[in-house]
Amino acid sequence: MPRLSEIEQPDLPSRDSVDGEPPQPLIRQNSWRSYHRVTSQICHSYLSALLLLVPIGIVAGILGWADEAVFLLNLAAIVPLVSWMTLSITELSASVTPLGDELFKATLGNAVELTVGFAALARGQVRIAQSVLLGSILCYLLLVLGSCFFVSGYNKKKLDFDPTLTGILSSVLMATAVCLMIPTGLVMFLSPDVFARGNITPVTHGTAITLFLLLLVFLFFRLRTHTSYFKAIPAGGSTQSPQIAAVRSWRPAVILAASVLSVALCGFFMVGSLSGFAKSSRISQHFIGLVLIPLVGNSTKILSIVTVDREDRGALGIRTVIINALRITLLVVPCVAFLGWVLDVPTFLVFDAFDTVIFLVGVIVTNSMSQRGQTNYFEGLMLVGTYVLLPLLIFFPAHLRYRTDVLM
Repeated sequence: MPRLSEIEQPDLPSRDSVDGEPPQPLIRQNSWRSYHRVTSQICHSYLSALLLLVPIGIVAGILGWADEAVFLLNLAAIVPLVSWMTLSITELSASVTPLGDELFKATLGNAVELTVGFAALARGQVRIAQSVLLGSILCYLLLVLGSCFFVSGYNKKKLDFDPTLTGILSSVLMATAVCLMIPTGLVMFLSPDVFARGNITPVTHGTAITLFLLLLVFLFFRLRTHTSYFKAIPAGGSTQSPQIAAVRSWRPAVILAASVLSVALCGFFMVGSLSGFAKSSRISQHFIGLVLIPLVGNSTKILSIVTVDREDRGALGIRTVIINALRITLLVVPCVAFLGWVLDVPTFLVFDAFDTVIFLVGVIVTNSMSQRGQTNYFEGLMLVGTYVLLPLLIFFPAHLRYRTDVLM
């Protein structure tokens, strides 16, 4: 019977305590079983019927159907593919090294962000690539974290968790966010003559390299020097890893390969039809990239995290959020930036001022909550409310602008 890697449970809870109860282990065995069980249930639910849209969406893109049909078909087809990819990576984690396990989850686990980022950058749609990456991070920091706090604490006075590991991870996230926003800050606050296109290139290159080096340090921290922080410890005190049902080694590998290929094709055609869909629906491309694609594309992962976090009183959620945000920031963003070098798009890491402010606010709020070691359902609702406000700020002004253009 294969066993899960002891390292990959970043998303799972750490030692937390509730009034009158003894401290909990760093990572509960039952929590990981529950996460695998919920993901498996999603894969085998009626949601899998959307897999029928995968060939339809790809054919629609090849045959050049209307942009609205191509975009919606491929966006809907990605939903079940993500759940099957998550389940396959989980089952394959027993047969790879801890480093390979983490890289699997950081890359293939974020295949939607990578595919859309690559496709958008290749088409010269830099703003779309930026919006999807930042939108995914904001979705985790605001919507997922807020939902976890609410469903875990709506009938409790407070939620307690050990701030030690969470504080370390949130500090890394804060430092990473500041590093990521350095090119944007220079462009915003210095004279345009000082940082022309040619002069900003070394800064963006240095930022991408620094983020990648931080990833290496983070992996060294997780896999070599502080592995005990992430080691699975069952309630009985044994250090044995949690186990899942045995599967044939070839089956999850084949499913993963097919899912990744399908996501790549669906993402490519979705990005190609995004502009036409935005014009016909009178929805801004910024809204589609920052909100719609990350929310729909990661909907099954969000559902799994929130469902399992209910059993762990909020400890699972905050670590899941921070780890996923770090994966995107430290690996996915540099990978897309490296592609920008090849395509001569040095301004990829220069973000919009509005996106920058919202991103930093989300990171600061997450860092503040993780340092205190306790929260409640009301703070969760505030995070969700902040995320809901984003579509109102982005969608409606764009909608009015389109209507003004029509009237003119």
